[in-house]
Amino acid sequence: MCPRALASSIVSLVLLLIVATPTAAAPRTHDGVYLRVGIGPGYPLATFSPAAGADSDARGPSVNTELAAGVTVRPRLVVGGGTFPMVSPSPSYDGADPGGQHVSGTGPFVAYWLDARGGLQLQGGLLFAAGYLDGSDTRASQVGFGYGAMVGVGYDRFVAAEWSVGALARLTAYRLYGVDDSIRIAAPALLVTLTYH
Repeated sequence: MCPRALASSIVSLVLLLIVATPTAAAPRTHDGVYLRVGIGPGYPLATFSPAAGADSDARGPSVNTELAAGVTVRPRLVVGGGTFPMVSPSPSYDGADPGGQHVSGTGPFVAYWLDARGGLQLQGGLLFAAGYLDGSDTRASQVGFGYGAMVGVGYDRFVAAEWSVGALARLTAYRLYGVDDSIRIAAPALLVTLTYH
C-alpha cells in the first residue's frame, strides 16, 4: 500500500471514530468504551534488502505488546487506535549478531466479536511503522520508517462486569525503509490480553 493510500485510510477511520456514537454499555457485554493491554512471546522473521548485495535473513524470539483504545460503533464492532510493537533483543542474522530490533506499529484498527457476551474475536488494522536496530560489531545503529498491517484472532471471557481476559494470536507485518535500505518483518505472536469493554 502506498503512503498516500495509507494516510487516506487512517484519516477516514479517525473521522469515523470522531463522529461515531458509542453504543450503551451493559454488564458483561462487549459494548461502550474499549481499552486493551496485551503482552506475549513471538518469533519475528525479517528479511534485509540492501541496495547492493543479496538479501539476508534474521530470526529470533521477541516480546510483543498491544495497547489499544476505541469505541463500539455498532453492536460487537469496535473502531479505535492502538500501538502493536515488538522487541527482539538478540535475533540471529545469518549467523552473526545484528543487535536488537525494536519495531513499533501505530494506527487505526477494528475489532469484532461474534458474540457480544464474549468468546471469539477478530481484529485488524493498518499501521505506521518505526523501527530501531541496535548497533553491533558489524553494523551501526539504524532507524527506519514505513508501514504495516495487523490481523488477529482471539478468545476472551468476562471476569467482572466490564473486564475480560483472554488469548490473542496476532500476525503483524512491517515494511521499513532506511534500515539497510529496506527490511520486511513478519511477526507472529501469542498474547495474553486484559480488556475493559
